[in-house]
Amino acid sequence: MARANWARGAMLAALLAVMALAPFSAPAADDPEVAAYRRAVEQRFAAWLQALWPDAEAAGVSRATFDANLKGLRLNWSLPHLVLPNPAGPDGPKHQPEFDAPVFYFKDGTLNALSATGRAKVAQFRPALVAIQKQYGVPASIVVAIWGRETGFGKIDAPHDALATIATQGFMGRRPDEFRPQMIAALKIIEEGHATRAQLKSSWAGAMGYTQFMPTDFEEFAVDFDGDGKRDIWNSIPDSLASTANSLKSQGWDGAKTWGHEVQLPQGFDCTLQGPDKARPIAEWVKLGVARARDGAFPENKLGDSAFLVLPAGLKGPAFLATDNFSVLKLYNNSDVYAIFVGHVADMIASNAPVKFAGAWKPVERLPRDRIQRFQEVLVAQGHDVGKVDGLAGFKTRAAIGVTEKRLGLPLTCYPSQRVVDAVMKEASAARP
Repeated sequence: MARANWARGAMLAALLAVMALAPFSAPAADDPEVAAYRRAVEQRFAAWLQALWPDAEAAGVSRATFDANLKGLRLNWSLPHLVLPNPAGPDGPKHQPEFDAPVFYFKDGTLNALSATGRAKVAQFRPALVAIQKQYGVPASIVVAIWGRETGFGKIDAPHDALATIATQGFMGRRPDEFRPQMIAALKIIEEGHATRAQLKSSWAGAMGYTQFMPTDFEEFAVDFDGDGKRDIWNSIPDSLASTANSLKSQGWDGAKTWGHEVQLPQGFDCTLQGPDKARPIAEWVKLGVARARDGAFPENKLGDSAFLVLPAGLKGPAFLATDNFSVLKLYNNSDVYAIFVGHVADMIASNAPVKFAGAWKPVERLPRDRIQRFQEVLVAQGHDVGKVDGLAGFKTRAAIGVTEKRLGLPLTCYPSQRVVDAVMKEASAARP
């Protein structure tokens, strides 16, 4: 994003004041100074849109489609987590939410309702789902669980204009480089007649259809499964579910494996052994005292399968041995709790009964995301691999926390706490010259 030498002063002060008073909402547009700020940003946005033309043309988008759909396009200031441009440069104030505890993703009422409706959907669309599973090797329970998780089986409306949403994210979202190709792909969807601009409704992140495909996902994985000559993820449930299965299969889903197993860990287990980089045969996990939480011992024919430990809440929550299929689910949505949620709901659908976690979700502290991000930066400076420095405690960050807890003589948890964060930040402060 190009820099601009805009005047500073009262206009920026007004914006910052509004942001300070209402950190969870967009600046008040009726403030004259804020309105002036927005007009200036919209002008930059219009120039940014026009600069997309060479890439759009190279992708096969006509000038007529480009102009008709981008003319008058405005920023969606209501979207969460925007990085508002600063008149002194491209970075501005942004809201840093707390890093949510995993337990909030797994409410019994939600799990039970989705799995019950999921079983009904499996029965309703059985012929199509049988055919989908036969062709792609992905269980019906998995694709139906994704459908339920993403849009509540189509009951959750996508409220946003996809083009405006994707363009806003590309111009002033946290991951602009990821959204520029999404914008081009969305224009191609219109150019090729798959959907009209009015039909392109999305989530705040630009995902569309029954199972929430980004435009590039549509381009790569969408299929015409109902045989009407259209790849229609907005109106055709068979097309949507088959496209989801095709996405998973194309990215490595192994039909001979499950997504994972909830397990019980022995007392004093080393939680730093988590993560796909520490995968080993299930037989070796069994030797370390890891056991399935239900359904008895691991079958003999599965002991040679590779699996890795997933501890979404460190030692303060349930534990899972995951297969490569778990990693494929994370390609759909890069989150451990998302993959566990989908896998667990799928298990409940397939078993035709409620399935509770054997492990308890214990209370954990909720820390601001920017605090976690600064903590990660310090861990990296100390020589740890924390994965992406983004304020989210992924498996590498959790493992690094465990190593740090051992070094500091703190109770081993492998999960962010005020105690370990304060201790590490105090060390960093003392080390400064």
